[in-house]
Amino acid sequence: MLWTVSLSVAAMILMVAGFLVWDQPVLESVRAGFAPEWTELARFLSRYGDFPYLLAAGVVALAVSLRLRTASWSRILTAMILAGIMAGLASNLVKLGTGRVRPRVEQVEHGWYGPKHEDRWVSLQHNFQSFPSSHASCAFGFFFPLFLSRRWAGAAGLLLAAAIAWSRVQLNAHHVSDVAAGALLGMVTGWLVWRWIVARGGLSRWLGTP
Repeated sequence: MLWTVSLSVAAMILMVAGFLVWDQPVLESVRAGFAPEWTELARFLSRYGDFPYLLAAGVVALAVSLRLRTASWSRILTAMILAGIMAGLASNLVKLGTGRVRPRVEQVEHGWYGPKHEDRWVSLQHNFQSFPSSHASCAFGFFFPLFLSRRWAGAAGLLLAAAIAWSRVQLNAHHVSDVAAGALLGMVTGWLVWRWIVARGGLSRWLGTP
């Protein structure tokens, strides 16, 4: 609980700082071509850090774990997969209501438009789906149960999740506050799923008694 609260508070502070201070300066820096040498790395992380790739890796690892009958890892991996899915679904549902314009969009004034803009439904339009970042939500949701279960391996996973979140800002796909909100949503979801499956032994019918 201490780690969850501490990291969640840090994400909340970063989100508020983004809203109040950092979003616009970072947007302008990226548009001006800040650190172009990192762009290819950002593209790589953004592409392969998307949830389908995380899900595929998690499913393969879970299949191996079930085959080897390592019950503890089966629970951890199941929690990681479910938390990533749930965090991704939650972030996409929030996007439907916020309608925040992505930073790379220049033909629309930046702001929060909600589900409709100029009498048109924009909920499902990519340009109006900036808040929160689904990449960040899925990545932090996926790795947070691992962090709560195996500290060092999970810490490496959270660093990877943070790098994926950074890549979205570097590519001008999200604001700082977007990825911070996504990280917060992912960690809260990850903690809830971890409590259910790992700490309290949920899904015992399929995963056995812990």
